[in-house]
Amino acid sequence: MMLQYRDLAKLKTKKIVFEDVIAARDSATLEHLKELSSKRRVIEESINQTSYITEAIAREISGGLTSRCEQERLRLEHYLPLLENFISHADLISSNSQMVQWTSQLKIRWSSASSSSSFFDLRGPKFFQIDNLRFELVMIHFLYGATLRERASEFLSTDLKQSAFIFREAAGVFHYLAHEVIPSLQSPISAERPSEASSALSAAMSFICLAEAQAVYTRRAEEKGNTGFGVLAKLHYGVVELLSEATSVIHSGTGEGKTISSRFLEFTSSCKALHELRSKKHLAEGLRNDGQVGVSVGVLCDALISSKKKTPGEDSWKAVFKNEIEIVANTLRKFEHENEFVWHEKIPHGDELPSPQEESTVGSTSAATATDVFMLTYLEVGEANVLVDLFLVGNVDFGIPGLYDAAKEVLTNFQVTYLEPGQSFEIKAKNGSKVGVKAPAGPVLGPPWQHHEKGLEIPHNSPQGQLTLYYEPHCVYDKDFLEKERANIVITLVIKQLLPKFTLV
Repeated sequence: MMLQYRDLAKLKTKKIVFEDVIAARDSATLEHLKELSSKRRVIEESINQTSYITEAIAREISGGLTSRCEQERLRLEHYLPLLENFISHADLISSNSQMVQWTSQLKIRWSSASSSSSFFDLRGPKFFQIDNLRFELVMIHFLYGATLRERASEFLSTDLKQSAFIFREAAGVFHYLAHEVIPSLQSPISAERPSEASSALSAAMSFICLAEAQAVYTRRAEEKGNTGFGVLAKLHYGVVELLSEATSVIHSGTGEGKTISSRFLEFTSSCKALHELRSKKHLAEGLRNDGQVGVSVGVLCDALISSKKKTPGEDSWKAVFKNEIEIVANTLRKFEHENEFVWHEKIPHGDELPSPQEESTVGSTSAATATDVFMLTYLEVGEANVLVDLFLVGNVDFGIPGLYDAAKEVLTNFQVTYLEPGQSFEIKAKNGSKVGVKAPAGPVLGPPWQHHEKGLEIPHNSPQGQLTLYYEPHCVYDKDFLEKERANIVITLVIKQLLPKFTLV
């Protein structure tokens, strides 16, 4: 289970009617202003909860969308292009005193859902006003990213792959906001900004959404049950590192992070502590499987002591923490009992303990963990997993064994088929669909006598139709072969790799 923080989309705004403030010189301009106001009005009514439209009508207007987040996303996607177009035209006369006056008269006001100064009283939320059209653009983009993030959370119980994808979409929106949109917002020094209009919060949210996406991928790997403990430990620690990046951005020297609410900061630190605990749990399980029972006990003891100091105050977060601590405590009791009665190993402490990022060889030599140790890359095609790594047949020495030494590895629970350039093979998946693999010729890596590397063309035939994926990791291809082919998805490099006086790939 993941910790939830859904306050970010709880923004409010004041009504804006563009055509009431800005004088239109012609009927076309007037219509554009009216459309801009109309698209904004539906957003205003939605987030301010002043709309009288029923759920059935809202579903009909949105083309059958049942998710409130999806409906909101559609409204924002209708408004954003119009707003950006309006701002681009306004920029042409931005120095005009009349335009400055009109912008001021629009009274662009938004509340904040994450500012420390954003408190509620009997009069309602505090509103921030900045007389700049880009303030509107910033807040709409932030609302868009927050809405995507909420939509990703909705998929957690039904479709983890889709959830992770949308979390990454949200991360992209926040990254764009932090690095492209907010820097263009020039406001008076005296103007107080909501934290949503600071680069610090958006940059942090980009890292947090990436962390949440990785947490979803990790949960999916845990549920599948075929991923080694070492890899699970690293995956959770990857979440920790992304959250550390978010914290670092918030506390950077700009001072923008000082406006962010303590609850948001607690959420970030609590998520970090939770995944650190999970990472150490998997690390300990891997160590125990490797026969290092004493070390695994030490890791779990350290993890429990650390996590109990970081238990959050909010009830819903505390419940998740307590559940995870109980799981780790039960695992510790089991390992302690085993060590006491069987192994009698010394239990290390402090600096003697390994950490997840250092544990690069955890795992037994069993087939189930061999794939985890070597971090093989595979493509999920329907119900089949197609490995695309080099280490399965033959040594990877690029024709110069004196300089390179990458010996082949053996997997006992995979069917390994070696393909020469131009050859193909067909796999029958569990659901009856067929996955074909073609191997078009790739580049020569190494001296001229070395064999060609290969790309992969993978057509997938199922009752739903055919999709074809082309994978080539070197950006070198056989033009005569590929010009006759068609692919729905292409995975390849787009940048050359250069050595002095020589193009490597």
